Order: sequence, then structure tokens, then C-alpha cells
Amino acid sequence: MNKNIFYICIILLYSSTIISQNTIEYQKQKLPQEHLFLHVNGNLFLTGESLYYTIYCLDAKKNTPSLLSKIAYVELINSDQKSISKQKINLKKGIGFSDLFLSSSIKTGTYKLVSYTQWMRNEQRFFEENIYVVNPFADKLEQVKPLDSINTKKAYTFKNTQILKPKTDKNTYSKREKIKLFFNKEDIENISISVKKTNEIELPTTPKTSFLEANSIKNNKISKTFYIPELRGELIQGKISSSNNLEIGNKNIAVSFGGENSLTKIVTTNKNGIFYFSIDKPYSANEVVLEVLDNNQYTISLNEDKGLHISFSNFDKLELTEALRIYIKEQSKYIQIKNAYNSVKQSSYSKENQNKPVFYDNSNTTTYVLDDFKRFKTIKEVAVEILKDVWIVNENNEQRFRLRDVDLVSEKNLETLLIVDGFTINNHSDFIGFDALKIKTIKVIQEKYFFGNKLYQGIIDIKTFDKNYQNKSKKSQNFSLLKPEKEKNYYHPNYEVLKNKNIPDFRTQLLWLPKISKSTKELFFYSSDIVGKFKVEIQGYTKSGQPIFEEHFFTVK
Repeated sequence: MNKNIFYICIILLYSSTIISQNTIEYQKQKLPQEHLFLHVNGNLFLTGESLYYTIYCLDAKKNTPSLLSKIAYVELINSDQKSISKQKINLKKGIGFSDLFLSSSIKTGTYKLVSYTQWMRNEQRFFEENIYVVNPFADKLEQVKPLDSINTKKAYTFKNTQILKPKTDKNTYSKREKIKLFFNKEDIENISISVKKTNEIELPTTPKTSFLEANSIKNNKISKTFYIPELRGELIQGKISSSNNLEIGNKNIAVSFGGENSLTKIVTTNKNGIFYFSIDKPYSANEVVLEVLDNNQYTISLNEDKGLHISFSNFDKLELTEALRIYIKEQSKYIQIKNAYNSVKQSSYSKENQNKPVFYDNSNTTTYVLDDFKRFKTIKEVAVEILKDVWIVNENNEQRFRLRDVDLVSEKNLETLLIVDGFTINNHSDFIGFDALKIKTIKVIQEKYFFGNKLYQGIIDIKTFDKNYQNKSKKSQNFSLLKPEKEKNYYHPNYEVLKNKNIPDFRTQLLWLPKISKSTKELFFYSSDIVGKFKVEIQGYTKSGQPIFEEHFFTVK
């Protein structure tokens, strides 16, 4: 409850015309500071590979899971300080994960993997780690310094903890053999596991100083912009304006995400025309549709993130040693073969819960499945012949739906809310000419309903078969958003049940588990067709917030 009160207060404060720095600093002290670290499945990659990572967002003082931010950001930044990739990650109890595919358009060089929450940006606190990328398919290996002798620079290594004590059932395995992994699970809170082939490449020293200090790199300058924590999910800020000096305060704005998993909201502007909306559920649309629910014309804009406003240093360059040449040659062959069979080795997406509108469980709801009735071609015929207590009227040269509430009362001064495939339809005339044969269901809520701060005389919620209705309103505006990455179930074969065993298996990454349940009883995976030394790496933290970093090695012959 206290967190929700803070959330409301901070938006009200930030939406005001003038906010003192002292007020902002006082409010910032109300909530704990965060830091985060990433467990990454390596530092050296070739284009065509995927970089896997798990985000651990922690309370900066306790090192326990932060329940504050629900969104984290991950960027890959080049030595010119330009972001070449940016991802948005959902955090659940301080944990999130995803992967970044390194395409052939990425040049050979040293990059920074940077991660943060919006709340961390107030302190200019970022996680950063060097990532070395080699593009073997380019004409030449740019930014890699040739060296005739073996690189003697010492790479940074973490000091192993002795908490989990991982071990495998054997030290040596044959190709495609089942490998069992054991470790102590009593004190773990959250951990992630990477099993990957080792290499002889000595990487330049990374900027890390310790396991958790790596994510506490803080710029000396405090941000001049105040970033509101994303307590409920994605927080989007926008503004409306009028070229005719129309009133911009207290205007209702329809926020619509169409598609398979639709979302509908109505938010209200403050006196300066500023509005916010929070997205706490998954959605399938690639853009949001916004419309001011007013008969006048307004321009809508969304705040654009103009970058991190800091410079990163220590872009140490790789040295092109003989060991690196051999590694590039072998690994590029493995990547090409793996990608050739990618269609049968793809990771799957975790199933998302379908969104339910806020009025989903309303008792005064009637759902009409139109295939249960005689099909009509026009919306007017459907309203007359099928929908009870619903009709269409002409008002001010517009056609509008009307309906009676459960007491058979209709108030003419209240509008009926029309929603089609998640889109709020302000001008009903835009929809009434739609082909009724494409409609699957119509849900009628016969009750006065507050949606946002606006009272409606009931709701008509329509779903088409294809769930892809296009909003025809000339007043609506579409905006692309950076969507959170969908959770994946990462592929690793089970050769006890795999049917097609003739497909080549050149995995150097034998296992990537971005999170593991404490109730997991047995953990196993399979070796591939590649021989050599492999490393089991476990990172995470205990219930008391103690960092975990442990390794175990085995060999495949």
C-alpha cells in the first residue's frame, strides 16, 4: 500500500509545473536504491551466436531481491558510445532474463553490455561488462590488433564461493551422453546456470572489481532528469497539445493495444496536458493507438528516451593471437552448421496468460456468439435482430450505439463505450459499416461503468475472428513502443526421446538455465558432437543476499 501511495504521489509531483530539487530528493529517499548484475554466458562471441543473460535486481543495501522495479533495460553500446541494440525486460521478484542475437551486421570490436532500471538512472548507476565480438564473415577483422605471439594479458576471474559445490556424476563423457549435475540447494534464492565449452583465449581485463561491485558502477554526476520508478510495469509518458489553444487539461485519452492479446485503458491528462499509462500485462501489438476522446483535434506525443547521457570507457581491444585464429575458424564452422538446422532446434516461448478486461467478471454481462444465431451481414441487423436492449441512433450527424442498463434505463447524456479487438472506438460511425460476418462474439455489459474517470452507459465489447480490426479514426495516432522481450524456454536436446538423431549437434553451449526452481529434483543435459573441456558456471545469490559464483569442469572425448 505504501508503495502504491508513493507511486501516485510521485506522478502528481512530477506532473506539476514546478518541482523543487529538495522535494525530489526527499521522495527519492522514500524508496530503497537498487543495483543489478548480469550473469552472461561469456565475454567472447562470434556473429551468428546468441548472448544469454539473467538479470538480478537487488536492494542496494541488503542484496536481497528488489520488489521495486518491474522493468529493466539492457543495451549493447559500441566504442563510439552508440547503442546498437536495446531490450526491455520484465522483472519478476527482481529476476529477468533474455538473449541477444549477434547479427552479421555487427562489426568486430569491443562493446559494453549495459543494464539498468529507470530508478537507477537517478543515481547514474549502471551495470557494465565488456563483450568482445568477432565478425568472421566480414572482409577483414576490423579493430582486432594482430599479434604474432600468444596473448599474455591476464583475464579477470572471480573468486569461487563454496556454497553450492556443483559436481557432475563423472569427470569424462562421450559424445551425446547424459550428464547429471548436482549441487547444494538448501540456501539458494535464485541462480542461473551456464554450461559452455572453454577456450584458450585470454581476454583483456574487464572493468569488474568484484562480483557485485561490477553492477554498482556509478557516474559522479547525478541525473538532472528525475526518472519515475516503474513499480507496476512499463510506464509511458506523453503529452497532448492544440494549435487552436484548446483546453488540454482533464482530457480522456483512449490507450489501445490490438491484436491477439489486447489491452484497453483510458487515462486523463493533467492541467499541462501530460498523461501517463502503465502496462502491467503482456500484449501482442507492436504499437499503441492513442486517441483523445473529444470532438476537437489534438496532437499527441510520447516522451522519447534520448540516451543514457554518460560515456563509458575501457574498450580494451582483442589481440589476434594464433589461439584466437583457431577459435574463430572452428567456431564459425559450428555456427554455420547449427544455423542450417536452426528450424529443428529453436527455443520456444513461454505461454502468456490472456488478458482479461477490467469488466470481465461483471455479473450484468451477456455474451453473444454470433455463429449461434442466423448470420447477418450488417451491424445494424445484428443490433436489431440479436442484441437485446441495444440499438443505434443518429446524433449530431453520427451513428452511435445505445443500450439500457440492467434496470432497463437509458441515460441519453451518457455515452456507450464501444471496444473492438481492444480498440476504443470513439466515433461509432467508423465501425458500423464493418462486415458483421467477421465478428465472432459481442459482449454487452448492461451497467453504468467508470472507465478511467469517465462514466459510460454500459460497454459493448466486440471480438472479430482474426482479432486484427484496424482503427479507422482520423483522430487516433499510432506509436511504436519497445516491447518487453518474451520469456523463452531454451532448447537443449534429450537424446533419450529425440527421434531424429542424425542431425549434427555442434553445440558449444550445452545448457543455459536463466533461472532454476528450488524444487528441481534432478538436473541433467547432454553433451554434443564437440569434444574438449567444458565449464559449469553458476551465479546468483543466497536467501541472505550472499553472492554465488561457482565453477565445475568436465571433459568430453
